[in-house]
Amino acid sequence: MSDPLRIAAAVEGPTDAIVLQAILKALLPDTDFEFQTLQPEGSVVFDSAPSGSTGAGWVGVYRWSRQSACEGGGSVSGSSALSFHDVLIVHVDADVAGKTYASGSIRDAPCEDLPCEEPCPPPDRTTNALRAVVLNWLGEHECPPRIVLCTPSKSIEAWVLAAVWPENDVVRRDDWECRPNPEGQLGALPRRRRFEKCPEDYLLKQSEIEKAWPKVSARLTEAARFEEEFLAAICARISACPS
Repeated sequence: MSDPLRIAAAVEGPTDAIVLQAILKALLPDTDFEFQTLQPEGSVVFDSAPSGSTGAGWVGVYRWSRQSACEGGGSVSGSSALSFHDVLIVHVDADVAGKTYASGSIRDAPCEDLPCEEPCPPPDRTTNALRAVVLNWLGEHECPPRIVLCTPSKSIEAWVLAAVWPENDVVRRDDWECRPNPEGQLGALPRRRRFEKCPEDYLLKQSEIEKAWPKVSARLTEAARFEEEFLAAICARISACPS
């Protein structure tokens, strides 16, 4: 393919987009690609960037999904989000499965399918249920080939900590993907290695996350699922799979 792959993402926030970009660099080392965040709107670098009319967080992803489905005639498959991009990543952390629509001031949900949280382990009991919820938001019955769902358990910070602090006793536990609020471990980092959940600090960690990704996906089930499904979507768009 002569032109760069066009990869778009709808994510909860700017730090999530930075983590995703690091992962894509790890998965596509020899492939030119352009990465654009459709949700939230604005720069992924500065947390002062506008989040647009849909807002940020999981509620922002919900509102963006519903708007895109409406634009596409009932499903995101017919929307400009797919017509202008080769692959669309939709990210929602698994802790959203424990939320209610009322907690997000949402009154137009297509059905009352939240909360959908299941006992963990295994993580995929909850993430499978959450994926069905997100597909409802997108107006889809099944996940289209060019859409990749990203549902880290319990949040994408579980992947970040596994990348930057794999020797931590809590992170090494078998139930790490089931631990609520993994980002709380950021504050437990040794002082010289500590960083905040903000775009500026995450950009400084981007290369570290990229290099560590193979070990993260080898250990964490939802990371492995995202990698497998993303590469399958890419392979469907180019003549040969990335090495």
